[in-house]
Amino acid sequence: MSRDRRTREELVREADKAGLLLDAARYLGETLEPERVYDRFHELLADAVPHDGVVVSSFDVRDGLIRCEYVWTDDAKLDPAMFPALPLSPGKGGMQSQVIRTGQPQLINDVRERVKGAGTYYEVDREGKLRKVPDSGAPGTQAAVMVPVKHEGRVVGVVQLMSDRRVYTKEDLELVEGLVAQMAAAVRNARLSEERLRLEAAEAGAKAAAAERQHAERVLEAVGDGIFLLDSDSIVGFWNRAAELITGLSADEARGRPAAEVFENWPTIAEKVPVAETGAAARSVALPVSAKGADLWLSFVAVRSPAGVVYAFRDLTSERHLEEARSDIIATVSHELRTPLTAVLGAAQTLLRRDVEFAPDRHRQLLEIIATQATRLSHVTDEVLLAQSLDHGEVRLQRTPLDIGEIVAETVEAMLPRMPPTTSLVLGDGPGGRALGDRDRVQQVLVNLIDNAAKYSPAGGTVVVATARLRDGIRVSVRDEGIGIAPVEHARIFEKFYRSDPKLTRTAGGTGLGLYICRELVKRMGGRIGVESAAGSGSTFYFDLPG
Repeated sequence: MSRDRRTREELVREADKAGLLLDAARYLGETLEPERVYDRFHELLADAVPHDGVVVSSFDVRDGLIRCEYVWTDDAKLDPAMFPALPLSPGKGGMQSQVIRTGQPQLINDVRERVKGAGTYYEVDREGKLRKVPDSGAPGTQAAVMVPVKHEGRVVGVVQLMSDRRVYTKEDLELVEGLVAQMAAAVRNARLSEERLRLEAAEAGAKAAAAERQHAERVLEAVGDGIFLLDSDSIVGFWNRAAELITGLSADEARGRPAAEVFENWPTIAEKVPVAETGAAARSVALPVSAKGADLWLSFVAVRSPAGVVYAFRDLTSERHLEEARSDIIATVSHELRTPLTAVLGAAQTLLRRDVEFAPDRHRQLLEIIATQATRLSHVTDEVLLAQSLDHGEVRLQRTPLDIGEIVAETVEAMLPRMPPTTSLVLGDGPGGRALGDRDRVQQVLVNLIDNAAKYSPAGGTVVVATARLRDGIRVSVRDEGIGIAPVEHARIFEKFYRSDPKLTRTAGGTGLGLYICRELVKRMGGRIGVESAAGSGSTFYFDLPG
């Protein structure tokens, strides 16, 4: 290879590296939480340098101890708190200690030989179990990259990158060094931000207890985080505007009251939120909180001040609900897809067998299984997509005059073949009438309610569909003889993914979206939906459409 060509390749490689480090700096700098910085740092490492384990440690020169800050091994992230602090090894022992002493990175492709020398070496598995090597056997690690974390010329930590199968190159080491530098800067910024919050809260608490209380309150009113001060008897002495907005409790309602009366689960909060003493870094803790009857998720930090303990909290409720909704939809859809997929696959594989000759009836039966379960798959998909469209405001409905009696009769007739053999569907006597709505959506709501009634009806039960005139419209009702619904659940059953106890029904399936879709469609047609029921006495679902 010519020198010019090699130089060009080196320039391209350096340019790619510079671009990667620039992107890394931006990505790592987007969060001000040290733990999230470590998670993002590991994401970047995973894409850039293959590895089987990562350990980030800090070193405190004041006590000479090395503490674990982040651990990932065997595809599992471990709690660093489970690992004890280790003293700096004397002399030349210990690879990590050598990096701290010399301030120089190490590229080690013969770890199994290296640990036979002086020093103390440990390996950890995905369960968090430590074992000393080589005393308990050879290590699984083949190669390691160790890079010092520096601040103002001092080594304040070490990043270890380990592999069980490959060896690392000088280029790998240089790339890891660059990423470690970006990570260290981002962690420093995050810790400075935490320190700033701690200092702001401490200053606010001191001012709240001093002669300049009024000025401090004006400052704190502009802070987006909720802030309150507790004296030595845990009495609320200060409560800012953000705290009012987050909890729904006004300053007058909170001030002068014990913390246990402001937050219903205050003993748990006080136990789990560490109070940072003067000069110590505050650590945030996210907890479920009940305040004024509302269930919230709040992230707390606490700092001791001369006037008491200052708490700052941030509302994470929306983020928590979003995460729960994401988990719900994944779990629900996965569960609902698994059964029909298994049936379709089993029937298809049976039909494909060459060693069996199927009778026409059996052949048709297998095809019917495939068709039925494919229809069920399509129904689940349609429900999820419709719910998403409703959430995004993408569903447009017409509001035209409709003959509700005619629509109800047609729908009941169409649903008769779909009812379970042991459940009857009856069209009750009742006056018809005209109302405003979207014909297709009215039928869709009614089909969902009939399906729901059939699902929760006992064997031999009857589902009755009826209409009734209202002063300003028409009511359509679907009555079943099922297990009933406790009054406390009447509002919740129309929420997304909520299902009444499926263990009490003979058909436990369902995405939990049917009643939610009904509610949203009826609301968009200008109507309302509800239920009349008590546990053990059947249920009557109804929806009203304006005339």
